[in-house]
Amino acid sequence: MKIKKADIIITASLLVLSFIMAFGVSNMSSEATGQIVRVEVNGEIKHEVSLNEDQEIIIDDGVHYNKLVIKDGKAYMDEANCRDQICTHMKEINIDGETIICLPNRVFVEVIDKEAEDGIDKINR
Repeated sequence: MKIKKADIIITASLLVLSFIMAFGVSNMSSEATGQIVRVEVNGEIKHEVSLNEDQEIIIDDGVHYNKLVIKDGKAYMDEANCRDQICTHMKEINIDGETIICLPNRVFVEVIDKEAEDGIDKINR
């Protein structure tokens, strides 16, 4: 079986096309930021704040303590008084559906694209 010039051209074209598509998808996902951060404690919504405003949210019930920081359009858990500290080591979130969870303190933080959520509600009605 001989490799023909056309085979090489087709293979090279497909490789270039796949790199272009991969680069385009990665750029789209970094630009597709959700609009709000929803903070739930024990399954109850405590805060819904914009990702566009830099701020710190203290979640403190007297026993459990978490400090959520929103800066430059990204949210991360800066401090927590839980033993394992897993939530403080989770990556920053800014894309719809990304979460930070502190199981010991029962804190759930999620990025929500409010426009997409409203669109789904209108479709379901």
